[in-house]
Amino acid sequence: MYSTAFEALETADLDLLRTVLEDVRLDRGIVAPDGSLDELACDLVNLWLAGFRGSEELKAMLKPIDLHLCQ
Repeated sequence: MYSTAFEALETADLDLLRTVLEDVRLDRGIVAPDGSLDELACDLVNLWLAGFRGSEELKAMLKPIDLHLCQ
């Protein structure tokens, strides 16, 4: 985890992360409740703590890599 003592999630940050999580959930067709949402939420917080703060930037970082393109 990338957390440091001076970084704290504010209300606006939580709203942003909730919105991104909901957008990604709908995009992937995940039906709540689902264990994968917890993993996505953790990933989002870790990305935010790593410095990714824009909604589009966060969504892009969560996109799975197409493994067939890497072969």
